[in-house]
Amino acid sequence: MAALSLSAQAQTTLSSPAASAARASDSASAIVERVRANKTNAAVLSSAIESGFEFLRAASYEAAAEVFGAIVEAAPREPLALYGRAVALFNLRRVAEAEPVARASVEAALARASLPDQTQAQAAEAKRRASDALTLLATILAVRRDNAGALASVTKAVELSPENFDAQLALGRALYGAGDPAAAAKAFRAAVALKADDARARFFLATALEQAGDEAGALAAYRELLAVNPDIAEGHLGVGVLLVKRPGDEALEGVKHLTRAVALNGNLYEARVALGRALIQKGRAAEAVEHLQRAAELAPNNPEPHYQLAIAYRRLGRRQEAEAESALVQKLHEARRARVQQSAPATVPESKP
Repeated sequence: MAALSLSAQAQTTLSSPAASAARASDSASAIVERVRANKTNAAVLSSAIESGFEFLRAASYEAAAEVFGAIVEAAPREPLALYGRAVALFNLRRVAEAEPVARASVEAALARASLPDQTQAQAAEAKRRASDALTLLATILAVRRDNAGALASVTKAVELSPENFDAQLALGRALYGAGDPAAAAKAFRAAVALKADDARARFFLATALEQAGDEAGALAAYRELLAVNPDIAEGHLGVGVLLVKRPGDEALEGVKHLTRAVALNGNLYEARVALGRALIQKGRAAEAVEHLQRAAELAPNNPEPHYQLAIAYRRLGRRQEAEAESALVQKLHEARRARVQQSAPATVPESKP
């Protein structure tokens, strides 16, 4: 489970570096004692909230959970304290505990967003914070495999605050996971428009377009990703995989991109397999062997690299090694079929009338 970072909105609650340093010198227990002794003091609670977020930024999740917990005891409907506690619990892998706190955060944030007599700026900020809370809840629900709940939550997050980058990115991932890459690409494109230098958003956009069958759009998106950061292996992989399908110079360019991907990340299985396959097709079987052998090491239960190795060895006249690889392919296929049969639900016999 990946660590959940703070939203940009939460980070804007932090104050000056000098004040941050002063609060950071306090222990979590000291802050908790101060909060419990001053439960109705708004200034103390506000300072404690900032301290809690500083603990989160420092990845001190136990301390953050403790501080935010004390604040919630004093102010059970404080949206930022609920949000911060949910983030801390999630990063402590206490996901079951994080969910109800995140739900309370959403409820409190939505209530605050619906308050009357707010200025336009106040209303926008309140909606953004509610959007952050909904995005956090969606992340937690996705980890808990409630994909429908996650999609509903993050869809509402985007409706409330379309300019929320984190929400657009999470919506794209939820839609992609739900099997709708075209809709996911729309959300990822919105995320890219909000943060053009974010490599993740650009990579997800390219991947979604590729999955949706828009190869031209995907190729353009991968190239744009490399223009932003030329040292992203997955960007070279994406361009390479798409170009090696084409004839002539484009296929040769694809081989170059796959070679670059492997140079940047030698453990990228997809790049090793794709490069090995492409080299065989270009009559360079001897060069392919190294990459296919490494792919087989990276994914020992996958028959594909062994299948390609068998082809390469035959092209090189290494018949005995080719036969050994072919036998291994058959063995891996049989093992996979056995695993599928073992995992299949048992047939329930029909009851007799």
